[in-house]
Order: sequence, then structure tokens, then C-alpha cells
Amino acid sequence: MVTFTLKLHPRVPETEARQRVSVLADGELPEYGQVWVWDMLYAQQLFAMGEGASADETREALELWAVNMSSKIFQPHDHIRLKGHLQITDDLQFVAPEVSEGVSEGSIQAITLRVEGAGGELPSIRVSPDILPSDARHWLILAVAQYFVDQNPLFARELPIHVLAFRKYHADINRPETAAAAEEAPFFAIQKAMEYFQSAGHAG
Repeated sequence: MVTFTLKLHPRVPETEARQRVSVLADGELPEYGQVWVWDMLYAQQLFAMGEGASADETREALELWAVNMSSKIFQPHDHIRLKGHLQITDDLQFVAPEVSEGVSEGSIQAITLRVEGAGGELPSIRVSPDILPSDARHWLILAVAQYFVDQNPLFARELPIHVLAFRKYHADINRPETAAAAEEAPFFAIQKAMEYFQSAGHAG
């Protein structure tokens, strides 16, 4: 089992527009497993958010980044990183877990993402607490995506194509707030990404 503990820290006046997030990992996912974990997280959290502004903002932020990034995925990784293209949103800032020492625990939202599964099987995920405000789910989706992008060039290359596949699924098949989308959309994204990279001659 791999566990990610995310904390949404209080905002500070000098960076009021940015949500400060820390991520602490216990264990390690294989590179190829990260994109599946994120796909499941995205689908499940959109379903949990339901219809509303937060879900729309989450999708719009990711899709805007994905459209821009999708034309650059075969450029050298260091080049696109130095150009700032790997930053999904300027509204997110990673900080050290201990940055809010001395701040009351009640002002910090802690979220745990557990990844479970035997070797060779598709893993399952569990987010706790079960009940979260939509804003917290928004930052959970974006923070996990940015965390994996920063860690893994393969994930950074794959993610834009997966996000655009989700957009197509939600537009053509089932809305993101439906139970069917929560179940089916990750498989659709994996399939479409595989087809894309194969057709591009760069199998992922």
C-alpha cells in the first residue's frame, strides 16, 4: 500500500491568491501506475463534487493546461520545464509539511489518498475523509497531478492526453457527475492515450 498525505495549509497575505499544499508520500508507486491512480482520482472526485462551480473550475483549469501542453509533449522535458509549461496552475504552491507549525490543526485540511493492490493488478484508491468540501477536492485533484508531473517526465507527457480524453468522454458519453463516468472514464482515458501515442509513433 502507498499512502499520500496532503495538507491544505492556511493562505498567507503575501500569496493570498495561492493555495498552499504539502504532500508526504509513504511508499512509492511505479511510474506507469501514477497515471492510472490519477485517472481514478479525477473520475471519482468529479463524481463526488457533482454539478457546480468547483467541478467546472477544476475541469477548466486542467483542460486549459492540457490543450497548451499537448502540443509540446514530445519536446525535451528540460525545455518545457524551464519554459514553465509543466505548471498546471499558478494558484497552487507546494510547501514543506512543517510550514504551518504553530498554526491550529483546525485550520489545516488533511486528506489521505491510499493506493492498494497486489502486483500485476490495477490498484484501487481510497480518499479519506469521505466527506470533503468541493474546494478541497479541487485542490486534491490539482495537487496530486502537479506532484506526479514534478516527479515523473513520463506522467507529464501522458497527463495532457488523458485530460483531453476525459473531456471527450464527458462531452460525448457521460457527464462527470454520473456514476457511469466515475467507473468508465479512466478506462476510456487509458485507451485513448494508448491509441494516441501508438498513432504518433511514440507508444507510451
